[in-house]
Amino acid sequence: MNKVWENFLTEDDRKLLAARHNLRQPHGPGKVNALLVIDMQVTAIGEDRPIHEQIDRFPGACGPHAWKSIPVQQRLLAAARASGMPVIYSKHVFHGYTGMARAESGTFAATDFRSEIPAEVAMVEGDILVEKQTPSCFAFTNLHLIAQEKGIDGFLVVGNSTSGCVRATCVDGEAMGYKMQVIEEGVFDRIEMSHAAALFDMQFKICDVIDETSAMEIIAGPDALRKSA
Repeated sequence: MNKVWENFLTEDDRKLLAARHNLRQPHGPGKVNALLVIDMQVTAIGEDRPIHEQIDRFPGACGPHAWKSIPVQQRLLAAARASGMPVIYSKHVFHGYTGMARAESGTFAATDFRSEIPAEVAMVEGDILVEKQTPSCFAFTNLHLIAQEKGIDGFLVVGNSTSGCVRATCVDGEAMGYKMQVIEEGVFDRIEMSHAAALFDMQFKICDVIDETSAMEIIAGPDALRKSA
């Protein structure tokens, strides 16, 4: 299957990749992995219709791009929960007690319905929530402490947005020694070019970019990986 970024490569880009396919080798999953669902909030998803038609109500909406990823996330969530893999959500949210202007109004204010996680990918009992106010799930949060407590050394990543919070989280996670793996069909962005470029950059320089099938094999465990070899 062709990668989403291939349509954006120039002739010189293709020659470089043909000469040296990658600057880094995939590192594979960790020994203990978690499914990390980044900022799947109403304001980032919006409605399943053209983005330009809904930006007044959902300024950060990714519209059809987000909704295309939701069935993938649903399958991954069901598999992870069934296997006992930790499921960790993040929310980009501001609370009134922070004293920040964005805490009182705006789509990421805790009091705004648009900051909530929609029913389609809702948390269930046993899932873990990390709240953040910066792009990275690791910056000024307790995600690292949670991972240490549970012995997690790898993350399967889905959510919003590819070029923003997903990329920032993977940069920080890799710097901290975690094996970050982005599931291509499970992430999305507002601008298709940004989505493709961010996936390419992460695969080329930062972390692994894998497909849903590979992620499902990781969730199923070593037996599934041996069978597919």
